[in-house]
Amino acid sequence: MPKKIEDIIVSDRRRSIRDIPIPESRRKLPAKAPRMDAIEDTSSLPPVRTPIPRHKKGFRRKIWTAGAVAVVILLFAILSLMNGATLSYVPKSAALAFDNDAYTAHKSGANGLFYSVVKLSRDKSMNAPAGAEQNVSRKASGVIVVYNDSAESQRLVENTRFESPSGKIYRISKAITTPARRAVSGVTQPGSVEATVYADVAGEAYNSAPTDFTVPGLKGTSRYSTIYARSKTPLAGGFVGMEKVVKAEDLSRTKTELETALREELYREAEAEVPEDFILFRTLSTFDFEDLPQAPGSGGSAVVSMRGHLYGVMFKKSDFAGFLAEKKLGTAPAEIIEIPDYSALEIAFASVPPADLLASNDVSFKIKGNAQAVWVTDEVSLRADLAGHHKRDVPGVLNNYPTIASASVTVRPFWKSSVPAEAEKIKITKLSSE
Repeated sequence: MPKKIEDIIVSDRRRSIRDIPIPESRRKLPAKAPRMDAIEDTSSLPPVRTPIPRHKKGFRRKIWTAGAVAVVILLFAILSLMNGATLSYVPKSAALAFDNDAYTAHKSGANGLFYSVVKLSRDKSMNAPAGAEQNVSRKASGVIVVYNDSAESQRLVENTRFESPSGKIYRISKAITTPARRAVSGVTQPGSVEATVYADVAGEAYNSAPTDFTVPGLKGTSRYSTIYARSKTPLAGGFVGMEKVVKAEDLSRTKTELETALREELYREAEAEVPEDFILFRTLSTFDFEDLPQAPGSGGSAVVSMRGHLYGVMFKKSDFAGFLAEKKLGTAPAEIIEIPDYSALEIAFASVPPADLLASNDVSFKIKGNAQAVWVTDEVSLRADLAGHHKRDVPGVLNNYPTIASASVTVRPFWKSSVPAEAEKIKITKLSSE
């Protein structure tokens, strides 16, 4: 069969894959919208993270590195500001043992152990039932301070008279000794002592407000102008007439209670007034009590009053510890010793306590028990000697301090190898020697 010319001539348009017809079976149908019941719940699925570009990762890494370096620099700066050193040491110590060893202390002199006497007075009153009434003839009384502005002490015997400006006479009931004047911080001050005076005559006429006194017995001597007195309390209690009084048995019981209370109160007051570098022993103290006039109370009672006096032996702590260490250990007087705890020692008068501690020049005492003597280190000098030294040189510095048994030094910050040159940056810590 002859072909048509269009079957022979090739078309100028080039055919592509787009011109190839797709079979009906392989054609895609248009997408249909999903049904609502076919949509899956994706709320529980982890969020999809958006990848961080590489250039942003590098920037974050640089920020963290810079922060870490800043923290390290800040830490080193803080540690550098904490520059300092601590020396902890254990002081040299030795045991002291006493078996009723007796010693004597002196009020004055050139050698030995010295002491001073603290004196305190206090009044106390209690109510007691007044079961009787009697005729009373009572003298007024009060506390005075006797001054001595001369270079020597003055003893005033029992019943020494003191005269008020009004001419009334009062007397002391027991002898006293007024100490000589002394210099305090470059200022001369008269010596003084307290005493109780009683009116020469009973009755209210001798009751008086605080006043001044002279000593008639010294008239005509140079001491008349240098020894004088002034009231510390009013002069009171003078009375003549009928008065309600406490029965003997009630009075005895009340006075015992007053004495017990006065002892405790006086000793507590004395302990509070003793200077920090002194020590007062209760067992080296004496007490003296005197009855004060009774006074009417309320509701059929009477007021029973008593005045108590404490006289206590007081030692300077360093002198007392050094004295005992010298006696028991043979230490040199120049060595400074302390006894931190006296609680295990029994200290008492070696015999009968002196009748008048103020007038006595010596006191004997005995000691029983054990204590610890501890050598005292001059920490100010030690701090100055340590300043600026390398840690390896510290043992050599400590060789000059025989009062130290052992020690260790810590320097801050940790990379430092030398103690700070500034002494105030060196802390000294004293450890227990037990």
